[in-house]
Amino acid sequence: MIKTNKRQEIKVKIISENNTLEMKRDQKYIIETAKNTSKEIVDGLKLLKSINQEFVSIFGSHVTSEKSKDYINCENTSYLLGKKGYAIISGGGPGIMKAANSGAIRAKTKSLGFKAKLIQKEQPVEDEIFTHQYSFHFLFVRRYCLAVESRALIFYPGGYGTLNELFEYVTLIETHIEEPIPVICVNKKYWLGLFDWLKKQALKKGYIQQRHLDGIYFVDTPEEVLDIINKTKK
Repeated sequence: MIKTNKRQEIKVKIISENNTLEMKRDQKYIIETAKNTSKEIVDGLKLLKSINQEFVSIFGSHVTSEKSKDYINCENTSYLLGKKGYAIISGGGPGIMKAANSGAIRAKTKSLGFKAKLIQKEQPVEDEIFTHQYSFHFLFVRRYCLAVESRALIFYPGGYGTLNELFEYVTLIETHIEEPIPVICVNKKYWLGLFDWLKKQALKKGYIQQRHLDGIYFVDTPEEVLDIINKTKK
């Protein structure tokens, strides 16, 4: 039998009590996270369901200049879609997101900004370009609500965040987790190099299939965006 002195027994007891306290803290954190996640999902879906219009979601870089061709193109696309009765959703930030919401307001349609609490303080955008807005703490819930009710997903040039969203949504559509909807990439010059590489590398080696690319469209004008949405409408 292993003998233990009083000091060792006290040390073991302290460690045990600390572990129990840590477990209780972890359990509390898990419960609070689950509750807050559920609340954000419910709030986001309630907001979407309260609007009796079809949605189009627009994505792109937050650093796009307001004087750039992409910004002007995006605002005009949003305006055209708004005039055709679509409500516009964006991530509620500057750059392409601001262009999307500005075009929606100009068209007098619903303009939704689904913001991220973690970054919105660094990227303030005036409230006047939104008819509805909601700030999400959980980015994965925000991403879900950005697309779950949308009729089409439109992507303007952007960096890692935009690319992440593009490939995640394409994956969800191709694995039948999300309903098949058109994914429209605006500015052929920007996007085609990436997708040529995918065809020459990933497709050729069997990592993806042609059907994974068939639902992605490449355009340059607002009219082409609207045409694709109309042609793919069920």
